Amino acid sequence: MRQIIKTFKELVMKIKHLLLAFTALAICFTAEAQGTTSEKVKSFADKHLKLSGYLQGGFQWEEQSDPSTTFYLRRARVSLSGDFAKEMFDYRLQVDMAGSPKICDLYVRYKPLNAINVQLGQFKLPFSLENELYGPTKFEFIEYSYLTTYLVRNNGKYDGISATGRDMGIQLYGGFIKRDGYSIINYNIGVFNGSGINGKDNNSSKDAIARLIIKPFKGFSVSGSYMYSETNHNGMEYMKSPRWSVGVIYDVRHWIARVEFAEADFAGNKTDALYALAGYHFEKPWTIAARYEFINDEYRVLDEERVTLGAVYKPFKFLRLQFNVSYTMRNNLPEAYRNSLGTNLMVSAIF
Repeated sequence: MRQIIKTFKELVMKIKHLLLAFTALAICFTAEAQGTTSEKVKSFADKHLKLSGYLQGGFQWEEQSDPSTTFYLRRARVSLSGDFAKEMFDYRLQVDMAGSPKICDLYVRYKPLNAINVQLGQFKLPFSLENELYGPTKFEFIEYSYLTTYLVRNNGKYDGISATGRDMGIQLYGGFIKRDGYSIINYNIGVFNGSGINGKDNNSSKDAIARLIIKPFKGFSVSGSYMYSETNHNGMEYMKSPRWSVGVIYDVRHWIARVEFAEADFAGNKTDALYALAGYHFEKPWTIAARYEFINDEYRVLDEERVTLGAVYKPFKFLRLQFNVSYTMRNNLPEAYRNSLGTNLMVSAIF
């Protein structure tokens, strides 16, 4: 795996160098006397060809699982991003080499106004709060909540789509009434294939997603989102699976609190999910947090509760250590297998 990541990074660097060579050639023909070609190339690269990424792996132990202990590689992602035309356009290409290599993000955004922006390509769904607003290198816990995992297509247990919370489509987004660097009213309205990432749609229906976030004052937000979807799953064509969520965030200098509830209907299988978390950011580099959550559905595909305690240690910019202890109650299993304790240690190397 290390060799695969190394090879991919070398390939990305070669592409970047090739782009720089073309840029240098163009500058040679068009540059004026002011400034050298090498300075212009460096300036172009810093703004338009930003290479970044992260590697996440760790060790996990859990009762009632087979195997009960395992080392793992969670993510190995490399991104190329940048902006053009005085930041009116930007783009991102992100590839994950962990497991089966796949493109996660590939999009371009047009941002003419704060109130109206357009995003086209493959990117995270604007449903709920965690999926889009809290990336893996900033999230307080190692595992995402049940709500984000099962109702925002990070796991295909319900509708057969496991797509890292992403899809291909187009969305309008923006904000109104600016105050102290943020917008009080924020919205997303999008149309997506509804069939996951890196492929064509598998039916004629499209997903429609809308989200509204109100920030009455700095550090406090209230949100609501709705998603209408028809998927092909388990031999069912155009299986209706609408869902909605409401949530609240309080995030100030030291304290973080977040609560969100969502409900979905997977062809008659009504599913509810909730999480509530609170945490404290010490003066760098420590953060501690606790979370309670549940998910249940009428068919009892899942009927689980989980309590997680977590700690984050970030001694410097390029390294992040996380440790979680979780107690899980699987209420749809026999008594002997119902409750289990688990621990998880994950290291994030960021560049």
